[in-house]
Amino acid sequence: MIEAYRRAEALHPSQEPRLVHRAAITPVWEDGSFSYQVSTPDGPSLIRIFPDKRERVEEGAHPAAEPVLPPELTGVQTSPDGRHAVSVQDGNLAVNGVRITHDGAEGHAYGLPSDQNRLPIVVAQAGMTTPPLLVWAPDGRRFVTLRVDQRHVPTLTLTQSCPPGGGPRPLAHTLHYEMPGDPLPTFQQMIFDAETGDRVDIAIEPLTFTHDAPLGVGRVWWEDDDTLWMLYGTRGYRAAVLYRIDARTGDATVVLEERSETVMYSAPTIVEAPLVRTLGDEVLWYSDRSGWGHLYRYAGGELKNAVTEGEWLVRDVLRVDWDAREVLFVSGGHGSNPYDRRLCRAGLDGGGVTVLTPEDGDHHVQVSPDGRWLVDTYATPGTPSVTVLRDADGAVVMELERADLSALEKAGWRAPERFTAKAADGVTDVYGLLFLPGDFDPSRRYPILDSVYNGPQIPRQLRTTLRGHSLDPWLLDPAAGAASLAALGLAVVVLDGRGTPYRGKAFQDASYGDPGVSVGLADHVAAITQLAAERPYLDLDRVGIAGHSGGGAATVRALLTHPEFFGVGVASAGDHEHSGYYAIWGETYQGPPPQDYTADSLVPHAERLKGKLLILFGEMDDNCHPALSLRLVDAFIRADADFEMLMVPNAAHGYMHAEAHVLRRQWDFLTRHLIGAEPPAGYRIDPTFGGAA
Repeated sequence: MIEAYRRAEALHPSQEPRLVHRAAITPVWEDGSFSYQVSTPDGPSLIRIFPDKRERVEEGAHPAAEPVLPPELTGVQTSPDGRHAVSVQDGNLAVNGVRITHDGAEGHAYGLPSDQNRLPIVVAQAGMTTPPLLVWAPDGRRFVTLRVDQRHVPTLTLTQSCPPGGGPRPLAHTLHYEMPGDPLPTFQQMIFDAETGDRVDIAIEPLTFTHDAPLGVGRVWWEDDDTLWMLYGTRGYRAAVLYRIDARTGDATVVLEERSETVMYSAPTIVEAPLVRTLGDEVLWYSDRSGWGHLYRYAGGELKNAVTEGEWLVRDVLRVDWDAREVLFVSGGHGSNPYDRRLCRAGLDGGGVTVLTPEDGDHHVQVSPDGRWLVDTYATPGTPSVTVLRDADGAVVMELERADLSALEKAGWRAPERFTAKAADGVTDVYGLLFLPGDFDPSRRYPILDSVYNGPQIPRQLRTTLRGHSLDPWLLDPAAGAASLAALGLAVVVLDGRGTPYRGKAFQDASYGDPGVSVGLADHVAAITQLAAERPYLDLDRVGIAGHSGGGAATVRALLTHPEFFGVGVASAGDHEHSGYYAIWGETYQGPPPQDYTADSLVPHAERLKGKLLILFGEMDDNCHPALSLRLVDAFIRADADFEMLMVPNAAHGYMHAEAHVLRRQWDFLTRHLIGAEPPAGYRIDPTFGGAA
């Protein structure tokens, strides 16, 4: 197994930057040209493109430059013109070091989100500082910010057994942590003049702080120096309310409001910035009222026309040209795979949709400021990405880059196979990816590992497209590296069952009111069974499952609800009881209070455990806090069930200093119990991923 471990380490997602080159670029536009940095086997190179002349200039190695620290490290938000720097000092706002508020307090601070949204322990462990939440006006003088009141919110205490500096006495850390049905934080918004400190309060009653303050997810924007817009999602996200605000007086008017019996989406998921755009009395509005997420045009608060329609959805809005009456957007569902994106154009007043990127694959498009040029990078999970320059009509002007996967292939990478199967209902198509070892032999039989994340806010398989950077932060999702896990000798399946996004409202609403998303797990069982029936090298007698966070909870649920199918599980940092997890989770996907948020708990069913289970979590996890795992552990103990557990001292939702150890422990567990082999004695993953020790 030692060679398998070495291959798995070499193919870990953290290694992608040195294994994949020329795969992704970020253009920096200037007058008549743009430049970008691209990775090469010899290091970064700087390229300049002159689109009108179809000219490419190699400018050589990227010149050394003084790095600009991001706000997450400085704790400061700087105005676009660089004249003003806003920070938070003891709960108060300061501009250029001078305080402009003086009544901020613990739990009632200016400029900061709620504790639950801020993740203070994760932030501190990463060496970061939370910058103030604000949005600058176009003139760079005024900004809108907020004040959150969480003094009435119940608290959560975490015990740090091994605090920095040593010593035998543990430390207690307390933060506000609202669970479903609890009182939620509230927030008020206000506008400050950075030069005078003058303040204008926005005339909207205190609103409950749901997933994020609007300032944190693009739900507040300036139309001009005097006009501000805010899109607010109510508690449980069953309604979206659009406010227009006079920044001079703070007066606010409700322009639009829409409600839903389930989740009222203003983008394909609640974690994405809303796809709503405004100018004057016109509003481009996103809604899935038809069963698919589409754009609608309103004027004066009245619906004028549908801008897009059909059995596909709008994934992003890139540019609105109000004068030309056109919108440039990204769609999902125009290709052979519904998760692939296409660039499209539509008339604001109706008239149909034109697909501008016809090539099969997932397209990531960046638009020039004047809208004349499009930089399009497209790929499938198993093919090298290609980056081209297009004109405004989508015609390819020149190829810019083509990903170099030679080092990746030399390391033993095998392209994944896309597949389609039927869900447990026997009707609905579900899509997935199959990863096999680089030395795959069809005459052998391979154990199957379901690399799972079935949360309703993130599709699992989209994390696997090559982009020239880490596919997924491996410290946050140890099961993310499907190719790496396959190198151990596993057939790894990545699948999105019903209840997940980007497939239309009916598909996603299959999980609504079912916080355990058991529908999705039944789809996993059905799809893997079909896959194995067509591929005799897949061994249905050896099926395991592994995941992190929501995937960790799904892993335990799979072993308890489908014990005849899943025999081995690695559950990392799971939210195992939604009644004790974030209020936003249960209230959004099960409904706002009153509800029975305990219905999904697996604690009463601990005696069902038959398979081999490894539970992992960090003692300082302020997201999926350790009690969520320990209550389940206690139930297993009371049921006298056999399982393994690893609690990592000091670790939050990622494993930080213990990342390499935790990863190796997972490999060892899967090797013993799923592959049926003995792990290599003394193997250690290099914490810097420079090779095995």
